[in-house]
Amino acid sequence: MHSDALDATYEVRRYRPEDRAGVLALDDAVWDRNRGGRWFDWKYGQNPYVDHVPLFVAVRGDEVVGARPFMAFRLRAGDETALALQPADTMVDPDHRRQGIFTRMTERAIEFYRERGVELFFNFPNEASLPGYRKLGWRTVDDKRTFYRVQSPDAFVPQYTDGRAATLLGQLAAPIVRGYHDVRTELAQPPPELSIDRRAGVDADALAELYRRNRPNQLHAHRDAEFYGWRFDSPVWSHSTYVAAADGDPTLGLVTRTRTTNDGITIAQIAEVVPMNGGRRWREALAELLGDALADHADADVVAITGAVVPDDVLTDYGFAPDDRLPLSKFSDHRCALVVRPLDGDSWSLNGRDLTRSVNWLLSYGERDTT
Repeated sequence: MHSDALDATYEVRRYRPEDRAGVLALDDAVWDRNRGGRWFDWKYGQNPYVDHVPLFVAVRGDEVVGARPFMAFRLRAGDETALALQPADTMVDPDHRRQGIFTRMTERAIEFYRERGVELFFNFPNEASLPGYRKLGWRTVDDKRTFYRVQSPDAFVPQYTDGRAATLLGQLAAPIVRGYHDVRTELAQPPPELSIDRRAGVDADALAELYRRNRPNQLHAHRDAEFYGWRFDSPVWSHSTYVAAADGDPTLGLVTRTRTTNDGITIAQIAEVVPMNGGRRWREALAELLGDALADHADADVVAITGAVVPDDVLTDYGFAPDDRLPLSKFSDHRCALVVRPLDGDSWSLNGRDLTRSVNWLLSYGERDTT
């Protein structure tokens, strides 16, 4: 499987250590950010599931003009696990686009990993890149919702309106929204019955133990201490771990993370809930834990959560709204889909679970590239 469109002056190959500076420079230029070497080493060099940097580059002369990185996961389906890769941070220099570079880098990766134990790709492309994946054999599972709790509308209004009216509207709306969220949080949070312990950073051992007690049957990333120690160690975010305990016995864990964008907007995410599902007591503990986390992040401009772990009605009770419905759908331009492709191109199931059915997946920010 080779693309005939790529000019012979381009070379597509595996990443080499001497490509590091070129990849970082390309990332800065394409994504308008400065992540730096520490971020690159964490995300791709320290991944615990492969023994190499899972990245392909396109070079012309001495210049890196394209990069196709992957994150590796140990994907679990019931009692079985499989090595899966997620395409992430794909970039092509604007001066070298429409040359077939994206296609050839992807084809090269498929060729390489087909013989190295990788069973499938899964990722979350936006509407612009989705057609390219479909042409290369990916299938859409479903659209992925993100829920937002906008706590400081004055931080966002200037992006959609102009001048003094925007400033005035934001200033008028902000106290109303904050008061609304205070009331929703107070009404949603059940009477305190659990002890809540907030810990700085990520308590990988505590989270892994909670996961081990009740692993879901749907497709998800296997969560052990090694996973938590890597996945939530991004230098871009500040993390906190919340653990709820009943009579001294931990029952539920939650991870939050925060960062400030280049536009000065403070984003908080409910990045992880573990166990990932449960019954009535799980829901009650989740509501209490979520209320504590939101109270601690009241100064964030927006709080976000993705996936299907926290029930929609619990999120609604706390003032979250989905990005695929009004009013947020009017402003959201970051819609994405979950797509999947097995390496052999024919086996569309894992341990009896159809890869293309959304009910067979249970994902959070733990599986989704947001850095």
